Amino acid sequence: DAIDDDPVVLNHFIKKVDKIIKLEENKEYKIGNISFNTPVKHIHGVETYGMNFLSKNHTISIISDTKYFENLEEFYKGDILIINLVMHEAKDHILHLDVKDAEKIIATNKPKLCVITHFGMTMIKAKPWKIAEKLSEKTGVKVIAASDGMQINLDEY
Repeated sequence: DAIDDDPVVLNHFIKKVDKIIKLEENKEYKIGNISFNTPVKHIHGVETYGMNFLSKNHTISIISDTKYFENLEEFYKGDILIINLVMHEAKDHILHLDVKDAEKIIATNKPKLCVITHFGMTMIKAKPWKIAEKLSEKTGVKVIAASDGMQINLDEY
């Protein structure tokens, strides 16, 4: 969906890359020394996938835009988990995760670190750093709210 009709990635930029590979469900990819997989198609109205980046020392899992579905957490068991957490509270017609969904995923998977990001207005108003603190307390996992320019030293995890 990012490069087809009415693309998110502008045609001007598409023309500047050597190769485009469209992601598919349950596939593995390698770019140089980076490998990743797209374990399951998400529920989002357009085609979206999360990813698991695999390295010698870490697995980083990213849950991109999706509505929660049964066993979602089973596909993203990285040491470091990044969750697009758009909604403070669920709304049936909005296909995004909310705080309760994130809590369930974090409590089940127990990553070494969880970063919440991609906040909608209800999350911004609820103060994401405070939500992260509450999630840490409830799950026993270090949860931090992403901020612009934030960097994480992976050697700490």
